[in-house]
Amino acid sequence: MNPEQRTKTYCLRQHKTHLVFAPCSLFLALGSKLRLCSLLLVLCSVVSMAKAADTTNIYPHEDVLTLRFGGMWQQDQYLSPLLYDGMEVGIGNEWWQTFRRAPQWLHVGRADLTFGWLTNPRYTNRIYALDIEAGWGAAYQWHFRFARREQHRLHLFLGPYLAAEWAPRMILSNVNKPYSMDAAVELQALAGIRYTFTAPRTAYRLSYILRANLIGIDFMPEYWQSYYELTEGVPGDLRCAGMWNRRYLTHELTLDIVCRRSTWRLGIRHEYLEYGKRQMAFSREQVALVLGTCFRYGVANIR
Repeated sequence: MNPEQRTKTYCLRQHKTHLVFAPCSLFLALGSKLRLCSLLLVLCSVVSMAKAADTTNIYPHEDVLTLRFGGMWQQDQYLSPLLYDGMEVGIGNEWWQTFRRAPQWLHVGRADLTFGWLTNPRYTNRIYALDIEAGWGAAYQWHFRFARREQHRLHLFLGPYLAAEWAPRMILSNVNKPYSMDAAVELQALAGIRYTFTAPRTAYRLSYILRANLIGIDFMPEYWQSYYELTEGVPGDLRCAGMWNRRYLTHELTLDIVCRRSTWRLGIRHEYLEYGKRQMAFSREQVALVLGTCFRYGVANIR
């Protein structure tokens, strides 16, 4: 082999060497850049996930639908001096949720609709009564857990509750005074206790909730006023009503039972109202069986 052929062969081998190693160096260069980009993407995703975890909160929300059926006693001396008694049916809705900026506080809303039909002791007359009530309140809660039974929890709560009520009534055999009503806006005290415990394949929650009137404003007609005078705009008696002249108490004992993917409520509810002025006395008492269902879910707050 002459020198020229050796030079050509060496150059060819040198070119082949460059052709073989050039793609490898390019791949290494691009691979380092890809690794750097992927590392930056992972860091960004971790930061965004941490930020989302800091700014996303889940607030428990509970909504309860109830049906009621029971007995009712009504005394309205504007309509009749006798005590009427009968039956009642009602429907109600209440919801509970913690405050977003103060999880130790609860706020509760409630709305009730009740219809009753009552008769006098001699069954010679009848009163139809309607009761519409709505309110909202806030309560501070305390949590207690038992060392030996971690799944058993005790909750106490106490706070104010603002309620509005309108309860019209109609009597069949009274020409001059066929209609009367209760109307009030009250500031009440809300208190309750809840005990949660578990059993094989289910869980229970026993609750007792009480509301009592503190102070408010109510309306009552004058004794001499007729229905026609009220409808023509003759004012009744609008007064300050508190514990001294308007006694109101309602309390409810319920048991929530978890059955597979649903929660059912059983309980009993008692309500008592008494007020009056001069010659007239008003009172109402209700005892009803409560049946309902609970919906519990979480509300997310993303800032």
